Amino acid sequence: MGDNNNPEQIVKSIKILEGVLKTSIDRAQKIRVKNDISKLRIKLREMYPDANLKELENAVISNMMTISNNKRKKTLNDYEFLCNIDIIDVSPYIEDREINEASSILKYFEDRIWGILSDQHTKLDFSNSSERDALSRKIDECNRTFKAFCLTLEDIKKAKPGEYLTQLIMIRIRQGRLLLFDIHSFYKSANEFISDLIQNSIEGGTMILNPDERVEYADFEQFKTFENWILLDALKETQDFINEALEAINVPEIY
Repeated sequence: MGDNNNPEQIVKSIKILEGVLKTSIDRAQKIRVKNDISKLRIKLREMYPDANLKELENAVISNMMTISNNKRKKTLNDYEFLCNIDIIDVSPYIEDREINEASSILKYFEDRIWGILSDQHTKLDFSNSSERDALSRKIDECNRTFKAFCLTLEDIKKAKPGEYLTQLIMIRIRQGRLLLFDIHSFYKSANEFISDLIQNSIEGGTMILNPDERVEYADFEQFKTFENWILLDALKETQDFINEALEAINVPEIY
């Protein structure tokens, strides 16, 4: 969880939520996001009762950008698992570096790792099978957001200078924020789910019905990342990958 008394963390979360609010077409989600923003600003008001909140937020963001520009950023090469990923330059814009990295991490995960959680390899009881299905839908949502982002990039290439191009660039920025948020949200949910599975299995539970089986891949499966591994060990390795992904994507916690 984020630090509820850290103004930088609170302001980061406000900015992420504002991006989601501008992009989302889901009325229920927009209501929830507005409520979350309101709660965050109430927290800021409690911390700084005499401050102009808009000026405070701008000052905090400006300070964070200065600190960030003066500090060496950790690259994917600094990670144990993520260093193996080839970054796909989906967007040519330098400010979209994190989006290129996050989408490349997700593609690598979906191609090479996610399959270990399929019913073919990980046998789960009924309730946890449903939760796994919910995670699959989250990946689908990430892919839909990614496709929308790519379509906007294509539209930008074709557009002539003018107001329409400016609008497309703003849409690209909003969609990029939403994509980061969606990918981070998926990994956060997946991390919690896998953590519960592992802990339950260690304690002798039956959420996983085959924790001690060795992994065998079918001929049609292209990547055999965990061939002949004990399933529980493969899930632990998957969780380690996800923890690195969460750190690298670096989207603030939403309170």
